[in-house]
Amino acid sequence: MGMVTVLGSYNLGVTYAVEALPVWGQTLLSRHGFFSHGGKGSNQAVAAARFGATVRFVGAIGQDAAGISAREMLVREGIDVSQLIVVPDYPTGIATIFLDDHGHNAIVVNPGANAQLQADTISQDQRSWPQHAVLLAQLEIPLDTVKTAFAQYNGIRILNPAPADSSYAQESWDWVDILTPNETEARILCGLAPDDPIDSVALLQLLSDRTHGKTVVLTLGAEGVLIWHQGQDMRIPAISVETVDTTGAGDVFNGILAAELAHGEPLPKAANKACLGASLSVTRRGVISAIPSVDEVARILDGRNQN
Repeated sequence: MGMVTVLGSYNLGVTYAVEALPVWGQTLLSRHGFFSHGGKGSNQAVAAARFGATVRFVGAIGQDAAGISAREMLVREGIDVSQLIVVPDYPTGIATIFLDDHGHNAIVVNPGANAQLQADTISQDQRSWPQHAVLLAQLEIPLDTVKTAFAQYNGIRILNPAPADSSYAQESWDWVDILTPNETEARILCGLAPDDPIDSVALLQLLSDRTHGKTVVLTLGAEGVLIWHQGQDMRIPAISVETVDTTGAGDVFNGILAAELAHGEPLPKAANKACLGASLSVTRRGVISAIPSVDEVARILDGRNQN
C-alpha cells in the first residue's frame, strides 16, 4: 500500500448558498448554509486515504470544538493523526465559502492555528515520516514550514501552491518535484496579471521555464489537465459533467494524484485517474462528501478502455 504524508491545513468550512456572489457593499440573504470539514490539507488527506493510500496528516488545530471534530473525522477516515498538534491560544482555522447557482465559489480563510504550524515544531517529528514515498503540501500554512520539510524529504515532493501570493513569483521551487497549480495560481507564480493574454500551453511552458524544467501539472477545471514532464507536454481531458459545486475539486485531484503516485503509477496514469475523480466531485455539494469512490472512477476507466 502506498504511503502519503500530507502537510497542511484543516479548516472548518462554513458555506452560504447564494443566487450570485456578493459585490462590494452588498448584503445578501443566503438561501441555506451548512458546516463541513475542510482545509486543503485535510481534504487532500481524505481523498488520498479513500484511494487506498496509508496517510499521515501533519497539521494544527485549536483547542476547541472544531478541533475535536476535525480529529475525530480524520481518525474515522483511517488517517494517522499522531502529528496533528493542538495550539491552545488559537482557534481552529475557518473557511467562509459563498456558493452561487452556477457552482462557482469565493472563499475567505482565517488560518487560525494553521499559521502556527512552524518548521521547528515538526522538524523533530519529521524523522518518523516514511521516506521514499510521497509528501504533499499546500500553502495555507507558512511557506517556510513547507520548504524546510521538503528539503529534508527523500521521496516525491508535491506542492499544490494554493493559495498563491505575488511574492512567490521570485521563488525558485528547486525544493519541489511536482507543482500542481490551477491557471490563476500559475499566472501568479509567473508574475502575470489576470488579464495578460496567454494560452494555457504557453502558460505551462513559461512556468516550467521559470522552475528550471520541474514537472508541472496545470489543472484547468472543465478543460482537464496539462502536464509538463521530462521535456514534453501532454493533455488529459476532463469528462463532461453537470457542475453543482466546484469547491475542493483541486483538493480531490491532488489527493488522488498523490495516492496513485504512492502506489507506483506513472504520472500520466495517476493524473488521468485524479482528473476523473475531480470531475465527478463537482457533481455534488461539499468536498469530503463529494469525493467519489474508487469503484466509480474505475467504472469510467473501464468504459473508456472498452470503447
